[in-house]
Amino acid sequence: MNKTLQLYKDAYSGHPKEVWALAGITFINRTGTMVLPFLTIYLNTVLGFPLAEAGLIASGFGFGSLVGSILGGRLSDKIGANNVIIISLVTGGILFIFLQFAISFTELFVMIFFTAMFGEAYRPALTTAIGDYVPKTETGRSMSLIRLAINLGLAGGPTVGGIIAVTMGYNWLFWFDGLTCIFAGIVFFLISRHWEKREKKHPAPIKIIHNDNEIPIPPLQNRNYLIFLLATFLIGFVFMQWFHSVPIFLKATWGFQEDTIGLLIGLSCIIIVVIEMPLIHSIEKAGTGQKYILAGVFLVGFSYLLFIFSGSFLLGLLIVSIWTVGEMIFMPLNSATPINVSTKSNRGLYMSYFWMTWSAVQIAAPIVSLSFIHYFGYTAFWFFLFGISLVSVWLNYILGKRKAI
Repeated sequence: MNKTLQLYKDAYSGHPKEVWALAGITFINRTGTMVLPFLTIYLNTVLGFPLAEAGLIASGFGFGSLVGSILGGRLSDKIGANNVIIISLVTGGILFIFLQFAISFTELFVMIFFTAMFGEAYRPALTTAIGDYVPKTETGRSMSLIRLAINLGLAGGPTVGGIIAVTMGYNWLFWFDGLTCIFAGIVFFLISRHWEKREKKHPAPIKIIHNDNEIPIPPLQNRNYLIFLLATFLIGFVFMQWFHSVPIFLKATWGFQEDTIGLLIGLSCIIIVVIEMPLIHSIEKAGTGQKYILAGVFLVGFSYLLFIFSGSFLLGLLIVSIWTVGEMIFMPLNSATPINVSTKSNRGLYMSYFWMTWSAVQIAAPIVSLSFIHYFGYTAFWFFLFGISLVSVWLNYILGKRKAI
């Protein structure tokens, strides 16, 4: 018991105040995440768009996220990550509020695009800011703290969002989502004005993938980093189905309502809040991150195979538990890699390409998944996802053999 308590204490201690502040702002922001988990259901069941069209509209989030990732990373190197975070939160929040008034295909696509463009610029700026305030040997632990804040917020956001959607209507989701973003941006502006970067106080060896001379190289000339991005795209596509195809499957095939779907997502986040920080702390301390990345990627893909069985809440709980274990193993280590393999001068650029990859996932995930399901059905799709995850496992294994991540 004492060892367990000490593990938790070590995992949560020693973070700079700036990182705690970034985690707090992220928590406020994610507490209001109510639109995205139910976007495809909203488009399909409320506005009446067919699955294929709903997927195309939802892909606007991915296109906007792609542009936002590029701008967010590059602007972080030019005007500072903190300024990008403020602009992203406030502007994205305003656009979320106005998104509820879009009805036609074109209006929805355009509004979702610009909402995502501003809102998702937050992600590369956030991870760039983490790199400014912590040594590279602790980035995985810091990213776990950020993910703790995300999941602590998501534990309540989608759950409350599902209840609001059922009892009050979907339009209230846009108000809550937008106002929490704006509030988080204002708070961050007030607390971050006098921060100073601490990187010089925490010297750490620079590790550049496939670069023995430790000279900064552009991401697109770094072959191992490109393999890493491909592996990330593949498992990202699989991972994001919980926010695209799975909600529609749970509602249409298993008969779950939005509040039950939100509860499953909330339970996933509670598991992460309780376990992830000490788990990642132990992994980094032991230096065994590569093995756990492989296991995490495998578990995420494997979890979808269980959807082939007859639905029940208990089975849904089992599936989300396996998916969550895989997520909390690979996600923090995956997010920390671009920080660890970049230098101060090109960290924003590396983060841009990393989040551009996740944006590409946001584009492909709804279009490919809903179209695939339309033509081949859900059962074939679950096996398809598992196959993709195995390819990602193989690519990560290759990188591990090269000691590239």
